[in-house]
Amino acid sequence: MENIVFLCGNGNHPIASKALKTLSELFGQSCKLSHINFNKFPEGELDNRIPKFEEIKGKTVILFQSFNDKDFLELIMETIDLVWALKHQYGAERIIVIFSFMCNRRQDPIMEIDPDNIWKKPKPDEFQRLRMTISLLSHCGVDEIIVPTPHSSAMEKACKEYNIIFHEIDVSPLFAEKITTFVHAQELNLVNIYAPDLGSIPRAVNLAKILGCSVLFNLKNRIIYNKTSIKEEKEENLEEIAESFRKKYNFPKIFYVTPKLVAGKIMALFEDEIASGGTANDTGQMLKKLNSKYNFLFATHPVFTRGWRNQLFYKNPFEKIVITDSIERPYEKRTGGQLVDVSIAPIIASTIFRILRLS
Repeated sequence: MENIVFLCGNGNHPIASKALKTLSELFGQSCKLSHINFNKFPEGELDNRIPKFEEIKGKTVILFQSFNDKDFLELIMETIDLVWALKHQYGAERIIVIFSFMCNRRQDPIMEIDPDNIWKKPKPDEFQRLRMTISLLSHCGVDEIIVPTPHSSAMEKACKEYNIIFHEIDVSPLFAEKITTFVHAQELNLVNIYAPDLGSIPRAVNLAKILGCSVLFNLKNRIIYNKTSIKEEKEENLEEIAESFRKKYNFPKIFYVTPKLVAGKIMALFEDEIASGGTANDTGQMLKKLNSKYNFLFATHPVFTRGWRNQLFYKNPFEKIVITDSIERPYEKRTGGQLVDVSIAPIIASTIFRILRLS
């Protein structure tokens, strides 16, 4: 480990500490964070410093960071500041950044119709801020990034464009373990994974493959008052749409959601994030009205915007709501036991271990 330096930004220090504990066990030797002095000049400009900067030259630097919703602009500047200095001032050979949560993740509008994603509408008037963020990271010196449950494939495409190696962490095994814990063995055959829109189908398929169950997908439809419903589509088109996804994801158990397929079944909704909680609640209420046996909600990123409790827990339609620690959740975002927490730190550690062993 003499050629590796571990550093952590201010985004999510607890997850870095937990990941390094697991990584130490995997390597059989201590993996510790090197210190960064975080500071600002009186004018507010950054004055971050690395006391043992002389240890960086020619080494691989692994930087932990998370762009939480509260301070993400400061955290972006902090990351750019650190990465540029590490690569261009102190001579790091390779920089790998673990973003347990990435900002601008949804800012991925397309300029024109994409033949590989005909369902996504072009929005040329919106800025491509995800692509911009990846571009900045690349130009500052990032070589590889590790991200759990990105919002879409746009992040990987942007990384490829700007020559950053992209590693996606699949948290499906964590959620599959929770399903087999909460659902009686005799009822596992009732489980279906629900994909509320086309963008969620890939992660739904990953979870369904582990459990050996089906994926029921919907075409996103927000009717009056922004409520979620099952979008009506001509029956002759439904099987054609479903078959196209079966071929695309090489998974035969993908079906368009219907009331008949939901009734009496255990529905597991797998989202990349929970923001206001309103859409997730609407989806759960809709599934209950279709007579699902009961529902689970799984989400990687607990963004939790203002007022989220009132929307997410309104007539709570979920048996359990499971989230990860990709974003640090302080006391003011605790719920007294209404959420089940799982840590992605062990999966992050395993991913780092594999990357370094292959180097």
